[in-house]
Amino acid sequence: MPDTSNDKPSQMIRVPTPLIPAVRELSRLHRQGLTNEVLHSLDELILALDSNSRSANSTNQTLLAICSRLDKLESQLSGESNSKETPSIHNLADLEQKIEVITNRMAQFAEAIIKIQNHLNNQPRRQKKSYYNNSSYQGQTPRIQPLTEESLAARLGLTIETIREQRINLPPPLFVAWCKGKDKSGMGWQFNQDTGLYHPVS
Repeated sequence: MPDTSNDKPSQMIRVPTPLIPAVRELSRLHRQGLTNEVLHSLDELILALDSNSRSANSTNQTLLAICSRLDKLESQLSGESNSKETPSIHNLADLEQKIEVITNRMAQFAEAIIKIQNHLNNQPRRQKKSYYNNSSYQGQTPRIQPLTEESLAARLGLTIETIREQRINLPPPLFVAWCKGKDKSGMGWQFNQDTGLYHPVS
C-alpha cells in the first residue's frame, strides 16, 4: 500500500520560536522523501527525552528527600546541643552561687576572729603570781635543819675540836653569838643535849 502521507495537505500550527529552525529542517527532510526516517527518529528522541525527564524527576525527589533528612538531623542536633548547654549553664550558675556563699562565710569568720583578738588585747593582763610578792612569804626565813657537829664544823669552816671546845668553854648565849660571827649567813647555833644536834637560832 503506497504511503499517502505526502499527499495530505500541510496544517498550519504555531511553533515556539526556539524550535522554528528545527521545524524548517524537518520540513526540508520531509520534502526530500525522508518522512518515515524523520518520524522514527523523532519517536526515539521523544522516548529518550521522556526517560531523561523521569530520571531527572526521580533524582530531584531523591535530592529533596536527602535535604529533608539533613534538615531533620540538623534540627535534632541543634535541640540536643541546646539541651546539653542548658544544664551546663545551670551548673555554672550553681557553682558561682556556692563560691559566693563560701566567700561570705570566710569573710564573716575573719571578722569574728579580729573581734576576738581585739577583745583579748583589751583585757587587763593578769600579774604573774610571785612568791616574793606574797605578804605571807615576806619576812620568812627558809627553815634550816639541825646539823651534826661534823656538819656544823664544815659549815663554819672549823674543826670539830674547835666547835666542841667553844661549846664547852662558852655559856650557851655566848656560843650562839660566837657561831653567828663564824657563820656566813649570820646564823647562830645552839646545842641540844637531848638530840645531840646543833639547832639554828636566828
